[in-house]
Amino acid sequence: MKSAEIAPASGKLGIMLVGLGAVSTTFIAGVLAVRNGLAQPIGSLTQMGTIRLGKRTDKRSPKIADLFPLARLDDVVFGGWDIFEDNCYEAAKTAGVLEPSLLEKIRPELEAIAPWPAVFDRQYVKRLDGPNVKKGSSKKDLADQVIADIRRFKSERGLDRLVMVWCGSTEIYLTESPAHQSIDAFERGLEGSDCSIPSSMIYAYAAIKEGIPYANAAPNLSADVPALVELAQQTGSPVAGKDLKTGQTLIKTIIAPGLKARLIGVEGWYSTNILGNRDGEVLDDPESFKTKEESKKSVLDYILQPHLYRSSTAISTTSSGSTTTPRGATTRKAGTTSTSSDGSAIRCS
Repeated sequence: MKSAEIAPASGKLGIMLVGLGAVSTTFIAGVLAVRNGLAQPIGSLTQMGTIRLGKRTDKRSPKIADLFPLARLDDVVFGGWDIFEDNCYEAAKTAGVLEPSLLEKIRPELEAIAPWPAVFDRQYVKRLDGPNVKKGSSKKDLADQVIADIRRFKSERGLDRLVMVWCGSTEIYLTESPAHQSIDAFERGLEGSDCSIPSSMIYAYAAIKEGIPYANAAPNLSADVPALVELAQQTGSPVAGKDLKTGQTLIKTIIAPGLKARLIGVEGWYSTNILGNRDGEVLDDPESFKTKEESKKSVLDYILQPHLYRSSTAISTTSSGSTTTPRGATTRKAGTTSTSSDGSAIRCS
C-alpha cells in the first residue's frame, strides 16, 4: 500500500452528510452555535481535548487543536443529501434534540442548508420513504449524479477539501457478494444495478472514486468490501467507521471491560434508545435491526470473549431482540435482564 500524503488544513473544508436527520442537524447546529459564541464545544475531542507531552511532572498538556493542523470551525461548510425536503432548521425542529431558543439564534444559517436529492431505495430501508429522491437509469447513473453533486458543491462554495460522512438510516443486513470482490466486478454491478449494492455503497463509491475521505456512521456493510478497499488504496481515500460510539455503545465499552477484568459473568444486557426519531421507526423492521444487532452484539463479544469462558461462571452474551415503545424509543435486549426504574439494567451472575 502506497503511503498517503496528508494535505495541510488550509482553506475551507466541506463536510457532506448523507442524511440530514437528528444526528446531522444536531452536529451542524452545534458547530454553528460554537462558532457564534453561543455554546461551548462540550464532548469534542478536537476542540477541548488535550494531549500530554513528556512526563506528567513536565505539565505539558497543550490542546489537540493547538498542536495539530486541524481545520478551524470557521472554515467548515456543510452540505448534504436527504429524502425529505426540509432544510436543516426545519429538520432540527422536527428532531427535537436541541432547545428551540438555541435554534432560533442560528436559524438563518440552518435554513440556508437545504438537502440535495438523495439516492434511496426502499428495498434497503423499508420503513421510510420520501419525495426528495434521485432518479437514474442504473446505480452507476446514480453514483455519477452523486459525483456531480460533490464537484458542484466544491466549486460553488470555493472549497479546498471535502469529507463525506454517512449519517443515513440503518440498511438491511447484507453480506459480501461476488459484486463486492473487485473494482471491476463492483462497477459491473453498478451498471447492472446489482441488488447487493445498497445506497450507502453508492455514496461510498462516489466519495472514494473522487479521492474524498469517507466515514460510515451506521453499521451498514457500506465500504467494508474488498472492491471499495481496493479503490481506496488506488485513490488514497481514508475510510473509517462502523456506526457511531456515542451513546449505548460508548457505555458498553466503558462498563464491559471492568466486568471482564473482574471475570464477572454477564447473562444479559438491556438498553433503550431514548432518542427514537426515525431511527426507532427504521429499526422496527427486523432486517434493518439485524444489521444494528450484529454491530452492537459484536462489541460485547469482542470485549467479553465468551468463547474463552465456558464454566459455570462464564462470561456470556446471547442473541438480541427489539421492541419499540409507543413514543418511538427503540429497546434493545440481549439475554435475560432485570430493569431498574430508569430503564437501564445489567444483570450479572
